[in-house]
Amino acid sequence: MRRKLLALGLAAVIGTSGAIAPAGSPTVHANELEKKRQDIQNQKSNIDSNIKSKEGQIDGLKSQEQKLNDEIKRLDMQVSDTNGKIREKEAEVEESKKQIEALKVQIEEVKERIAKRNELLKDRARSIQEGGGVISYLDVLLGAQDFSDFITRVGAVTTFVEADREIIKAHEEDMKLLEQSEAELSSELKKLETALTDLHNLKQTLQKQVAEKNAVMSQVKLDHEEALHDLYNLEDESSFLAEQDEILKQEIERQRLEEERKKREAEEAARRAAAEAKAKAAADAKAAAEARAAADAKAKAERAAQRNSSKPAAPAPKASAPKAPASSSGSGSGSKSAPAPAVTGGAFMWPAQGSFTSGYGARWGKLHAGIDIANASPNVPVVASASGTVIRANYSSSYGNVVYIAHSIGGKTYTTLYAHLDTMNVSSGQTVSKGQQIGYMGNTGRSTGKHLHFEIHEGSWSGQKNAVDPMKYLR
Repeated sequence: MRRKLLALGLAAVIGTSGAIAPAGSPTVHANELEKKRQDIQNQKSNIDSNIKSKEGQIDGLKSQEQKLNDEIKRLDMQVSDTNGKIREKEAEVEESKKQIEALKVQIEEVKERIAKRNELLKDRARSIQEGGGVISYLDVLLGAQDFSDFITRVGAVTTFVEADREIIKAHEEDMKLLEQSEAELSSELKKLETALTDLHNLKQTLQKQVAEKNAVMSQVKLDHEEALHDLYNLEDESSFLAEQDEILKQEIERQRLEEERKKREAEEAARRAAAEAKAKAAADAKAAAEARAAADAKAKAERAAQRNSSKPAAPAPKASAPKAPASSSGSGSGSKSAPAPAVTGGAFMWPAQGSFTSGYGARWGKLHAGIDIANASPNVPVVASASGTVIRANYSSSYGNVVYIAHSIGGKTYTTLYAHLDTMNVSSGQTVSKGQQIGYMGNTGRSTGKHLHFEIHEGSWSGQKNAVDPMKYLR
């Protein structure tokens, strides 16, 4: 039922340049795309009929299975939400640690100022005690020679007293700041302790949610799974064909605009060539006329010389030098999360870092149409294996959060699939570059452990019909 799905000449579908096919490949005409659209619509009609037939066969199973799928989706959403909260809480913990370090630095600075001022006050007190305290100030005032000297001494004593008051005031303010900073530090430490406890509880909640999902997964009977898997595949094909039909409509319009642009450029190039040819012809004609005029002048001078040579008494006239023909000369011109995988050469790159846990081939009596990459680290990025355009990014009961990307490489069409994602960062119709993050590795859909299921299809996606071993391109 997936025969020829999207193998309808979507060699046009969209690389990062937006071109239908690489430079040098034949242009797909609009009428050919229209024919492919008609083929897609015919296939969609047939698939819709098969969907009704399949629905009739599994009506008795659908209600029960739908409840399980809803429960799986609910748990997947909870897990995704919990993972998001864990990431937020980890950021909160890091921010608290930074605040604590800043407060520690501030407290040390205040303590240092207090210690220095304590020494200063001790020295002042020692000096006053040794000098007689307040009496020494009176001695200063009473020892004035005259009234003018008395006024001067009063001003000096007042300055000393005010300076002492400012020192004591600054000291009291720093003591209050120290007390406040230490209280704030204590509060931040408590907040950090609470955040770490919350983070621990969130991770325990996540483990319980994953265990609960696995328990629900174990309830799915094999016959239910196979029957519904067929139905979901048919439904996916129907909607997928509709999406591809929309993409072809966009490609027809894009191609029309591209052809108009090329036509305008060709006409402009032809006009420039004609103008250049006309200018060259005019320059050549001018040079030829000047050459003929110079030759005629030379011949005339020679004939006059011959006539004068037969008259010896007459002085020979001076022949004027002919003008050289004009010539044109041109001047030459010089002309804390897991890291994303590194972008590599080749048509495709590894979509995530992790352990290779399962390869392409038969598994449990069915074809495992891709490879599995597992990584227990938090927040494992999943990236586009090649540049292209997102066909679909949605939730599927079998694949969970899944992204399909169309690629046009070397004149050929490929489709890659990234399944069981925790979250998706892209949407349908979005252009992505090789190595660009499209989501995080997860455990959504029919999955019992955190991993990425990755497929490569030669041509447009059509289930398992044109899936190939990704290692053919990733080695």
